[in-house]
Amino acid sequence: MSLPTDLRSVSIMASAQFQYLVDRFDAEARVAEGLCTLHPAQAAAWQPLIATARATVSRAAGTGNLDALQSAVNAAEAGLAPLAAVAKSYTIHCVGHAHIDMNWMWSWPETVSVTNDSFMTVLRLMEEFPDFKFSQSQASVYAIIERHHPAMLARIAERVREGRWEVTASHWVEGDKNIAGGESLCRHLLYTRQYMQQLFGLSPEEVTIDWSPDTFGHAATVPSYLVRGGVKYLYLHRPGLYTSRKLQLFWWQAPDGAKVLVRNDMRMGYNGQISSGFVDPFLDYCRDTGAQDYMFVYGVGDHGGGPTRRDLRTAVDMAGWPIFPAVRFSTAMAYYQKVEALGEALPTLSEELNTEFTGCYTTETLIKKSNRFAEARLQDAEIAAVLAARAAGYAYPTALFTEGWRDTLFSHFHDILPGSGVHDTRTYTHGLYQKTMAATGQIEMQALRALAAQVDTSAAAGGEPPVLPPNAHWNGLGAGPGYNSADGQFCQSDLLGAGNRPVLLFNPTAAPREEVITATLWDRATGVDPRKLWERPYRAIGPDGVAVAAQVAYGANYWGHDYAVIVFPASIPALGYARYIIAEGHDGVVPAAAAAWHISHNHHCTSAPIAGLENSLLRLEIDQTTGGIRSLVEKASGVEIIHDAPALEYAVEQPHGMSAWSIGSTGTKEYPLVREIRHTSEGPHKATLDVVLRIHESDFTITYELHANDPRLYLHIKGTWFQRGTRETGVPSLSLALPLQLSDAKGRYEIPFGAIDRTLNQGEEVPALQWAQVTGEANGQPAGCLLLNDTKHGHSLNGNTLRLTLIRSSYEPDNLPEIGQHEIHLVVQPFSGEMPIADATRAARELNQGIRIVNTDVHEGKLPAQAQFVTLAQDNLILSALKQAEDGEGLIIRVYETAGQATTANISICELLGAVASVQEVDLLERPVAKSHAGKQGNTVSVSVPALGIASVRVVFAN
Repeated sequence: MSLPTDLRSVSIMASAQFQYLVDRFDAEARVAEGLCTLHPAQAAAWQPLIATARATVSRAAGTGNLDALQSAVNAAEAGLAPLAAVAKSYTIHCVGHAHIDMNWMWSWPETVSVTNDSFMTVLRLMEEFPDFKFSQSQASVYAIIERHHPAMLARIAERVREGRWEVTASHWVEGDKNIAGGESLCRHLLYTRQYMQQLFGLSPEEVTIDWSPDTFGHAATVPSYLVRGGVKYLYLHRPGLYTSRKLQLFWWQAPDGAKVLVRNDMRMGYNGQISSGFVDPFLDYCRDTGAQDYMFVYGVGDHGGGPTRRDLRTAVDMAGWPIFPAVRFSTAMAYYQKVEALGEALPTLSEELNTEFTGCYTTETLIKKSNRFAEARLQDAEIAAVLAARAAGYAYPTALFTEGWRDTLFSHFHDILPGSGVHDTRTYTHGLYQKTMAATGQIEMQALRALAAQVDTSAAAGGEPPVLPPNAHWNGLGAGPGYNSADGQFCQSDLLGAGNRPVLLFNPTAAPREEVITATLWDRATGVDPRKLWERPYRAIGPDGVAVAAQVAYGANYWGHDYAVIVFPASIPALGYARYIIAEGHDGVVPAAAAAWHISHNHHCTSAPIAGLENSLLRLEIDQTTGGIRSLVEKASGVEIIHDAPALEYAVEQPHGMSAWSIGSTGTKEYPLVREIRHTSEGPHKATLDVVLRIHESDFTITYELHANDPRLYLHIKGTWFQRGTRETGVPSLSLALPLQLSDAKGRYEIPFGAIDRTLNQGEEVPALQWAQVTGEANGQPAGCLLLNDTKHGHSLNGNTLRLTLIRSSYEPDNLPEIGQHEIHLVVQPFSGEMPIADATRAARELNQGIRIVNTDVHEGKLPAQAQFVTLAQDNLILSALKQAEDGEGLIIRVYETAGQATTANISICELLGAVASVQEVDLLERPVAKSHAGKQGNTVSVSVPALGIASVRVVFAN
């Protein structure tokens, strides 16, 4: 027989009240017992009181009588009164938060809806609970509200002014800190600080927290940029599982000495519920840190939601428990300001906070490629725009750069760039990337064409074809519109139409470059010469008037126009340009000083013994059975740095959960079938050899390439991947393996603003930016090998074999992340002795930031045939940024140091940009620092750069 409804409700309520009293007292008793550990001098006096209180409550609980239990709890709390004041000297700061993942397991419209509804809930709870406070990070969520619910934004702004809504948004998103570029990390601070000032009037000093609870590891240099952007504190809960033990509260110091205070919430995480369950973590924290202030982050998260009414009512109730810490609705800032007072009593860690979710260095290759290209093209476009603005009157498009950076920074979210999102995550991010490429492509094109219009190209006059009847004239003017511009490359359409072809070669990097240029020529008048465009001879004439015969690589047709691709050597100043003239014929050419050539030739016999390439510095032999590197020799030292490397490695991980996040046990490696080896470009400036491969259903071509007088082997990998990962078959992957002939091999990897040496050499996957380097000994002498990449991040060193994961077909949460076309560009550079970090970084910049080729016409101009606009004198410094100041007043130049030597940077500004009027050291937010270490002498500016640190200056011109 069941109870009537009203009696059943009474029974349930009584049972709940009974359980509440049991849980309440148990929590208080555990706090009391914990205090005995924290205050051992009082333990002897307190322990009998605790034992008596526990016995009292236990007897009453055994009766099952609610009234008896209530009386027993009251008596027990009274008996523990001597501990009450000590308990209340500890504070639990309850920080409400709604963790909102950007497009993780859902699409962008759902992210917008989640954000709106989460904030609506918070605002309603603030009306109901006047002491309730809420903290929210990520500028991107405020941008959602500004766009889609401006009335709500006004209400949020009111709560911000009241101090009840804490803005913890110092970054555009809670983003990746391993594979986002260093300059991009700076832009998170710059653009987010601007936006928080705009929306809420908040200064950087009012938002000093990097809120990164779910970020998958943190590079060792992160404090360097945080401190220079006004950030003092870091909240995280993924500090690395597989390296050293991470404490719950510590100072984290970068190699340059910059420090931030870290709350490591690894024990509880960021989606807490307020309950007595946090007692044990609270006590552990107090024992570990010696602190008496504990931050507990609560609120339903990932898919938003935030604090619940249950959380708030529970907190209000707990605040009245007598033998319990003070429970307060608080803010992260209030907590950090309390524990900061512990100062040097807290330990200091000086290391990277890695690794976490190592599969995320490789999954969703399209997202990673999009980010790398966007970062590079934004910086290239800034450089082109700022120099063209000063030298040619181009209007610097600040608003377009802000939009492009915001979209790119959005992609850094810790479930987007790491590749742990659904299909819609990838498509939305790729759409933002395409927007950015369209903007940067147009900015750079217009800026460099404006610059080219001011460069004197009159030396190209002459060479026009004779007047021909209309039916014999094939005009190239307008040929090639949009050619090669899909990924933000610079379009080489024809702007002249006839005669000699002047081109401007622009170098966006801070080092001079001796480079083999690949340029495209479009069809011109054909009535004079019946040969196809690619059948004719050409010469390239440099700014000094010296002509060299160009190599014709190939030709084809593009949307109604013929084109020829030619190759020639060129010298281009750092952060500057050189004007070259392409003319038909070999009149007056100077013999090439160096060459690249084949060491084998096409032959009808498949058993021809050797295929390979050679130049004055390297000799490459290809194994015709495997298509891999049979031998790569650095000729000066005689060291064979690579011997018997496979072309590519194919492997399948056993099925496992979280395949996008984690790398599982890998089975036997397979190697592709060689279908064809083709000799393509024959030299002298560039020699190439194609190896066509089949890997199960996937086809790839590796192009091996050597340039004249160049110590680098270029690898171009292009193909279509059809291998699919499934829960039944596992995770297929494709890797490049380089068995290096080095003993005692050690790995070094680029990270934001520097590099790190890692001792991991048992095949552990680790992150890197644009390069990895392995050093050791060969033939008893120091030697090494540098591997550069244009889109990849996941490296591993196993003994002396360096691997780079190229493709990895995870199957969850996106079940088809990789099927499609892939194009990868790598560089292998062997070296003797040591290679400084700065040299490796400059080499990587050259791969990722190519020479821009600007077609122009014949005209006189005020600018010379070549110019170097900005010169950075010190070899140990790397240019991080050259841009217009956000307020339009002058240039911002940022550099960082790589060799561990405090250095005075001397930066010469070409007078073509104007006369330098003043220079001021600034922070990453472009504000003057308290004590400037910058100065000038004429047009040379200087600034002190700390060892392994960052420095920025604002340069203002007189005109």
